[in-house]
Amino acid sequence: TSALSEWNSNVKERAFARIDISIPANTITAAKSQSFSLEAGEVVRINCSYSPMSASVDFGLLAPDGYFYYERVTSGDINKAIQVDERGTYILAVRNNSSDTVSVVGFVHY
Repeated sequence: TSALSEWNSNVKERAFARIDISIPANTITAAKSQSFSLEAGEVVRINCSYSPMSASVDFGLLAPDGYFYYERVTSGDINKAIQVDERGTYILAVRNNSSDTVSVVGFVHY
């Protein structure tokens, strides 16, 4: 089973962070300033847009075990809540799968 699962109910947030980054082609960027100490069952909501909209981008969390749990997006925006199954520190990460630099703006609520 995955250490992360989608959460579809109303989410109460503790805090939020603004994201405004550029990601070079074919790279992953870990936003180390966006780390979250979470308990099992807590939720992180990623609500971001990016350009160019045609790019394939993976949004997700680097888990304490080093694994990257992500959602692939090809539409130019994401509004997804992810519930963690294990206690620990998670880091927001974005992988640009395209051959162009991608600009990402938005918010992460946790």
